[in-house]
Amino acid sequence: MSNYPPGVTGREYQIAGPDHDYEEDRTCEKCGERCEHYVEQYEGCEWATCTECGHTTEPVEIDGPDGPDDREQLRAERGY
Repeated sequence: MSNYPPGVTGREYQIAGPDHDYEEDRTCEKCGERCEHYVEQYEGCEWATCTECGHTTEPVEIDGPDGPDDREQLRAERGY
């Protein structure tokens, strides 16, 4: 038995948070600064938030439940 309302599983992002999160040096799409970004992954999508200006990228799909096997290839494709 759960204390959640009907239709709520507890796996929702607002309750469970990201599947994975880490910090990474990237160039911001908005301010153009090369700086730390807080990267979050949830249910096959990934997005990053710039620590300088607060801009958050649109979520993009990543391969598999834990992301691509070759993270360096993904970074190169996205220009990080």
